[in-house]
Amino acid sequence: MVAALLLPLCLLCASCATLNTSEEVARKQELQWPPLPLMPRIQWVKEIRDQGDAGIAKGMWQRFGELFTGEVENRIGKPYGVYFDERGRLFIVDVSYGVVHVMDAKEKSYYAIGDLEKRTFRSPIGVTEDDRENLYITDSGASSIFRYNLKKRKLEPFIISDLARPTGIVFNKSNRLLYITDTTEHQVVVFDLKGNLRYRIGSRGNAPGQFNYPTDIYVDGSGRLYVTDALNSRISTFSVEGTYQKTFGRSGDTAGDLPKPKGVAVDSAGNIYVVDALLDAVQIFDQNGVLLLTFGSNGANPGEFWMPSGIYIDRNDNIYVSDSYNRRVQVFKYLDVKDTSTRGVEPAGNKQTEQ
Repeated sequence: MVAALLLPLCLLCASCATLNTSEEVARKQELQWPPLPLMPRIQWVKEIRDQGDAGIAKGMWQRFGELFTGEVENRIGKPYGVYFDERGRLFIVDVSYGVVHVMDAKEKSYYAIGDLEKRTFRSPIGVTEDDRENLYITDSGASSIFRYNLKKRKLEPFIISDLARPTGIVFNKSNRLLYITDTTEHQVVVFDLKGNLRYRIGSRGNAPGQFNYPTDIYVDGSGRLYVTDALNSRISTFSVEGTYQKTFGRSGDTAGDLPKPKGVAVDSAGNIYVVDALLDAVQIFDQNGVLLLTFGSNGANPGEFWMPSGIYIDRNDNIYVSDSYNRRVQVFKYLDVKDTSTRGVEPAGNKQTEQ
């Protein structure tokens, strides 16, 4: 009798799952930029609000413990810095909760760096990783950089002087140095992995090579630096040695302008992505600063943003955007027109069930 009742229910659930999957595929095909019939170059993949969205199911003991202690809150509060490493781990800096979410879809594990109650971090912003499995986290409120060893799961202060308000941070593999935007000092400060100050780049102003409250920083495969010069409404590029190269961007409120630029990143083709919090969009430029494409608009639906901030592009051209006030990270895919087989592919190590 029970089996007879369960069979139709299972069939119904199976048909619903098939329908939902079909609807999901159709929705993904619609969320492409530019829209069809033009050749799409950017495709929406998914959103991540918690560990489940990253393909990490709760373990048996975690579920058992929650029966007595209550559900553990693993949802994202206000994401800013985001990073996806070569081992398939996603790191999300959460300004609201003062932690760094670590989501490892391959190992099916989730944990947080930092203690919300003790407020380990005052105001964490940026995150990067070196070539020895060490994370570096900027804490703008504490004027410090923390280092976290991923193997030992050990957090320690790394740089506690020489910085006023560190925000963006990036590790440059070409010379094994850390580059940090010190926003209120209007500089990029460079340290080695022992925490020694090597040199500083820039000063306050609007001349070439100067900054007015820089916020984010990125390094491409050749070691070139890209700095978000926020109140100058531009992106400035520098050589690996810190020599100024060029600048693009201007103030305004239309496509191609940078009224409130935040995160910056570069894909495998050399296209430059700039997150703009005022436009609620991501704008893509070529190496000469010519606008190629814009995706996103204000809202809470897939492909829409509300005050986005950080961005990271992994080696497979998956694009992770911190949609700060929507409390999520949205994942997109750069579609190389020479390889149409990449369309609709989930990020490596991060399928719907699995930068």
